[in-house]
Amino acid sequence: MTLRPLRPDLYRENAFRVTGLPVRATPRDLRRHVERQRLMGRLGRSEAGQGVLPPPTPPDEDAAQRAVQRLKDPLERLMDELFWLWPAEDGDGDPAMAALREGRPQEALRLWETGPAGPVATHNIAVLAHVQALEADDLGPQTLRSWKRAYEHWAKVIGDDAFWELMTARAAELDDPRLTAATVRDLRADLPTALLSISAQLTATAVRDGRSADAREHTGLMYASGFPGGAADDALRSAVDPEISRIETLCANAGQTLVGDPAHGDEVAERLLDAAEPLLDVLYGVLPGGHWTARNAGDDVAKTALGCVVSYANREGDHERAIDLLLRVLATAGTDSVRERVEENLEIIRGNLGQTHCFFCSRPADPDRPLEMKMHGEVRQVAQGLRVTWKTVTISVPRCAGCRVRIYRHVLAIVLFIPLLIATVIAFIMEAAFTTGLAVLTVLIGAFGLRSGPRRPVIEYEPIADLSKNGWRFGDRPRGV
Repeated sequence: MTLRPLRPDLYRENAFRVTGLPVRATPRDLRRHVERQRLMGRLGRSEAGQGVLPPPTPPDEDAAQRAVQRLKDPLERLMDELFWLWPAEDGDGDPAMAALREGRPQEALRLWETGPAGPVATHNIAVLAHVQALEADDLGPQTLRSWKRAYEHWAKVIGDDAFWELMTARAAELDDPRLTAATVRDLRADLPTALLSISAQLTATAVRDGRSADAREHTGLMYASGFPGGAADDALRSAVDPEISRIETLCANAGQTLVGDPAHGDEVAERLLDAAEPLLDVLYGVLPGGHWTARNAGDDVAKTALGCVVSYANREGDHERAIDLLLRVLATAGTDSVRERVEENLEIIRGNLGQTHCFFCSRPADPDRPLEMKMHGEVRQVAQGLRVTWKTVTISVPRCAGCRVRIYRHVLAIVLFIPLLIATVIAFIMEAAFTTGLAVLTVLIGAFGLRSGPRRPVIEYEPIADLSKNGWRFGDRPRGV
């Protein structure tokens, strides 16, 4: 048998608390209770919850019926016995139980703590302190003391062989084939994680509600509980199952939507990221730092969104939009390996973006009219210097039609300016009559050439700049070869 995660209403729903019956109630006691409840119901009254430590609010008819059904099932009954108060003495002579009936729970705790030590007293302290912690209005100092007392005594119960011998004997008394010594051993093994699952659920609720201080208090109590290692991690992991399931569904739906509508992959990715962000916040807020569950969930979202964005960028060519989304994807990824994949795609798309805009003015580039720049590098002399080898590449610099004309005018002006300058100097030396006019023309062409030049030097284009740093030069071959 595996003990399921327990809920914060564990004690409110306890069948013995709801019915008011003691844990040693016989089948005959249960029948009498049912008959009495039926009679009281006809009179418009109820006696439910009138026993030891009655619930804060009277149980309704449905709760009373559920409690009776649980007590008729030996397996469910044993669970409720484990999580309720046991009499230290037979009959009504137990002073601690009497104190509880009189509404003096602190006196009951004092009697159990100062009386003869034993497994029943330790168990009752654990149960009562747990009830007080769960039904407190806040996490003030007194409530925190109740939580610590509850966990301290539950840890003692789990480690006390004498208590589990009592549980084994009680399972035998219930005489059900499902209740064996192995069943009790399984209960004992599962109890730490099951108990901590209550605090884990309270932690998750606090994170969802934005009460981070309460969440930290609960996780601190869990890890200080003294329960076997790993129980707190397991309980916290189970508490975020709703978020994990929701993220899995979101990723699956995004993948299906992308197949049917790849042209809107950006919108699919954005919706996925928007929906997953608060869910991932819960995972990182509940689970201990760097927990694999949170990181894997972040990776699942990042990989799905990455596929959507890349599909959109390849299809639509909207690289700026893709870059904005990939920066969000990068922040979502949980592991270095996935972050590296996203960064690689970012680099590719940034490179593609550079090819779609003019390097010189950033306007949309003319894909048919790039500026082709030949460069050579890795020059080597071989065969004792008798032969020279080198490598040549052609770099395509994206440019718009306007900058193409501007560069053409700039080159033309330079081509005209140099011979005109030489001619002006010769005319000046020869004192020719047209020297002044030639000088004016030379100045005008020179000024035009300077003004019509590109707005950025081509040497700043990143691929060219990188090659230049490594010794590459313009031209298709080394000078003099």
